[in-house]
Parts: sequence; structure tokens; C-alpha cells
Amino acid sequence: MAVILAVSASLPGCAVFVGGSDDTRNGRPAQLPQVTAADEMFAKVRLIAIAKAEAQYQFDADGEYGTLEQLIQKGFIVDPSKGQVARYKFEIRLRPHGFDATAVPEKYGVTGDMSFFINETNTIRAADKRGEKATAQDPPA
Repeated sequence: MAVILAVSASLPGCAVFVGGSDDTRNGRPAQLPQVTAADEMFAKVRLIAIAKAEAQYQFDADGEYGTLEQLIQKGFIVDPSKGQVARYKFEIRLRPHGFDATAVPEKYGVTGDMSFFINETNTIRAADKRGEKATAQDPPA
């Protein structure tokens, strides 16, 4: 078990579930807390990478921000999973003079509890949104 945990912690997206136990909140299989913490940390790191890629894109595009697809196309960020990494779903919403990037657990209560948000201010925000997107009004992470 220790070897499985060590390997899964080093590989984002590798699920480890506690055999036979259920999460008392929703009846779903419980994921080891260390794996959930690693997935949530990876989601925050990924959002920071997205914010840096947006800054590069903005510089090249005369002040405009890009979609996730545009950031990938320009080579500013690599995303072989089409928006989903470490059991989190990533999205970018463009607005005039800014962007909102979010990370939401693929399966709330199983692959994570926290949702994350970042925009052009580069402040990561997080909250347990029960599977909904975090916003600029949530507390800093």
C-alpha cells in the first residue's frame, strides 16, 4: 500500500481509492486524503501556468487574452488532456480586458472537494463549491 501511495502521489491523474469504504457524505468510494491533496495542489499549479500563459498571449496579441485552445495552439501551455488534468476540469472564460480560469473536481467528493479560480490579478481563490466553479468573490487560497 505504501508503494502504491508513493507512486500515485508522484503521478497526477493516478487514482487510488480506499477499498470497500464509502464517503459518508455522498456514498461514493473515498479517495485517500493524500491523493486528493495532491490533485488540489496540481490544480493550483496548473492555474498559475494558465495565468502565465495568458500574460504571454496578451503580450503577443496586443492586449487580448486567449482561450485554452489558443494558448495550446501558440505553445504557451501544453494540454494533452483537452482541459482535464489530475481529475480536475479546467476552463477559461474571456471578458473585456481580462479572463477567468477555473478548476473544478471531475467528480465532487471523489476526485476533490475544492474548486479554484484565477484571473489577470494572479490571485488564486478557492472554496468548497460542491462541484461548482469558484469565483473572484471566493477567499484567496
